[in-house]
Amino acid sequence: MNDLDPQCAPDGSWRTAALALVKALKGRGLDVQVYEHGAVRVSNPAGEPDPEDPRGGLMHPGMRQEVLCRHHEGALWWLWVWTGPTRQSPPELEPLCPAAETDRAAERIARVLAVPFSGSSGDS
Repeated sequence: MNDLDPQCAPDGSWRTAALALVKALKGRGLDVQVYEHGAVRVSNPAGEPDPEDPRGGLMHPGMRQEVLCRHHEGALWWLWVWTGPTRQSPPELEPLCPAAETDRAAERIARVLAVPFSGSSGDS
């Protein structure tokens, strides 16, 4: 993609939405990276494999999610990025919420990346 891509906000307005989302996600303990053209990649450090277990890193790449900021229904929206059905398929995009709803987006992303903690195995 380039800055002339009609799906991107050519005025850079996605940057404001991305920075707000980064702040909200970091406040929830998540790691965030912003990439060109509205891509935000989020990971949960609690879901990362043990760095001293090389096999664990190969078998379990961690908990990550990507969202894109794009025009949808006449406004900027956050869109989930899901893997396509095959390796050759393009990613599938699903509307998450309007980009102006930062807390709503952050809460939903945090829920997808949550690491549930269970009680000890002997509890009933």
